[in-house]
Amino acid sequence: MNTALQSKVIELPDDDPWAVYERLYEMGVTDGLPVIAPTDARVRQFVAASGRPANEVVGRVAPLQGPATVEKIAINAVMAGCRPEYMPVVIAAVEAVCDPAFNLLAVQTTTNPVAPLILVNGPIRQQLDINCGRDALGPGRRANATIGRTMRLIQLNVGGAVPGEVDKSTLGMPGKYTMCLGELEEESPWKPMHVDRGLRREESAVTVVGVHGTDNTFVAWREADSILQAVASAMTSIGAINTVMGNGNCIVFFNPGHAKLLADQGFSKQDVQDQLYARSRIPVGDLPQEVSEIQDDRYRHVVDGFNTVTRSPRDILIAVAGGPEAYHITYCAGFGHWAVTKPVRMA
Repeated sequence: MNTALQSKVIELPDDDPWAVYERLYEMGVTDGLPVIAPTDARVRQFVAASGRPANEVVGRVAPLQGPATVEKIAINAVMAGCRPEYMPVVIAAVEAVCDPAFNLLAVQTTTNPVAPLILVNGPIRQQLDINCGRDALGPGRRANATIGRTMRLIQLNVGGAVPGEVDKSTLGMPGKYTMCLGELEEESPWKPMHVDRGLRREESAVTVVGVHGTDNTFVAWREADSILQAVASAMTSIGAINTVMGNGNCIVFFNPGHAKLLADQGFSKQDVQDQLYARSRIPVGDLPQEVSEIQDDRYRHVVDGFNTVTRSPRDILIAVAGGPEAYHITYCAGFGHWAVTKPVRMA
């Protein structure tokens, strides 16, 4: 296996973290936060942990179409603070965002504050201690924080999405730093995401969804009708891209408590998708009647006089994650493009 490294070498004092941080920040290769020096020894260790040749091209990262070699991925993973054993998950995530269906070019250059949300399934979650439960999209867990951060650094350093120059996000959002969690499969009454998308339960997988933030929906009701009404209400914002486009995927994260309440009342995941699709429709007459500056009605998906947030109920992705209490459900509006799922190939 080829382990030769080809990247340009920069001489820096590895025993002075402050100097490393200052120099790499000056070079424009960080996200503004401190980084770990990607020394030759560390990068080689990460490449070895991937089980792949250093020069293997995992994908090309828009807009520069820079080759995301295993070596380049390893460099950014080291800087982000990953452990070597995270490499297979990071590589799967890179494969996913480089898939044409994800439309990374638009994600990298839009004024929308969109970012890749990385959802991990399968046994790899426990092996890497990926948080799937309470505060899974918050701080405190190394795997969640650094896997997501690696994606941001790769978008910057391989894809060239320099904030303000190429990344034109009007305001941005915290998820552009890192956005990674696992699905709490053990507490879900339904099939996990990767099984829905054609993989075996015993496989590990990564699903990447382009989202422009999180909408916390406070749902203190216990009846299925009330729960679904509340979530559908959160999905009806006419300012959400997938509402205007009527295309692509959005995702709803049900906590284990609400998932159980729905399942106990006879609702399968498909039933929930059907209900949310039907309840989140917006009468065309309730939408602004002027033609948008950047889109027109050809982009809307209208059925029987109603604007729909996706093309079909199955385009509303559903996962279970978070703390056990049946209080908070999170809706992540999509970017009008498609989620991509890739298996994790272990070394």
